[in-house]
Amino acid sequence: MDSSKLCDAHCHPHDDIKHLDMIPKLKTGHITIMGVRQDDWDRVAQVTTQCAPGRCIPAFGIHPWFLHQLMINDDVDSETHYDQILTAKVMSEKQDMIQALDPPFPRDEWVNNLKQRLIDHPQALVGEVGLDRAARLLPGGAIEWHGVKPTSVQTTIEHQMNVLRIQLEIAREFQRAVSVHCVQASGHLLQLLQEMVPKKKKKEAGPPVRLCVHSFVGSPGSIPQFLKLDKGFTVYVSFSVAICSRLEKKKLFDLINAIPQDRLLIESDLNTSLGQDDAMEEIAKLVAEARQWSIEQTIERTHKNWHEFVGLQ
Repeated sequence: MDSSKLCDAHCHPHDDIKHLDMIPKLKTGHITIMGVRQDDWDRVAQVTTQCAPGRCIPAFGIHPWFLHQLMINDDVDSETHYDQILTAKVMSEKQDMIQALDPPFPRDEWVNNLKQRLIDHPQALVGEVGLDRAARLLPGGAIEWHGVKPTSVQTTIEHQMNVLRIQLEIAREFQRAVSVHCVQASGHLLQLLQEMVPKKKKKEAGPPVRLCVHSFVGSPGSIPQFLKLDKGFTVYVSFSVAICSRLEKKKLFDLINAIPQDRLLIESDLNTSLGQDDAMEEIAKLVAEARQWSIEQTIERTHKNWHEFVGLQ
């Protein structure tokens, strides 16, 4: 297997601070490194500069798990903001959370921060962004998920959609691709994208935004609806062993085969470089088996698709 042509469309190896020096040494030829909060963007940028040009593509965005930290309406105070955009089955947990959380970022601040990152990194994507109806906040607003029982507090889907809309508008403004997280929210994502398809003529509206729904585990029947958005969005779908192998094998293969061959991507979705090469080889083999392609065909096809998705010639 020619690992040098493997393209990881979505990963977080910079989370593993102890092994940052291994990232430039990966056998996988190209990786797309996802930022998820403003406070990890510096590390994403740092790792990118340590790789050969075009090998590590940075992505800057704010993940749905952290959208409560962002204000849309700067005319309210912090407590009002959190009261409006958080919901909970246990109201005492919501009140405790509001008291524990740091003040949110004003809209102009986080929007300008994202735009500046895209200016500073002309190859950068917008990501990881998206919607997640299953996510719940951790006690005290903690961000380390391993071994911590979440609360019943959630960010409303309305706030998530409002923030995602802004991040997609920024991607369109800067003509950058987007990597999207979508958990139990395919209908909401489709609705938002439909609303954002330009009503103007295609030339006046600019090129479609290249958008990848990563580690997709939704219904194969929803794929044609996303593909119909081509006046506003060129939709790709990527698969990982880490997430997608949870599906029953036949369902996963049906899903892989529902994706047009020129919109198919593969990824590791790992938050460490340890095992990243193995994960990429494994998903390449799985896609090859599902599509009845050779490994070489699978790597060549996804290599070409990744370059088109990120905008590399």
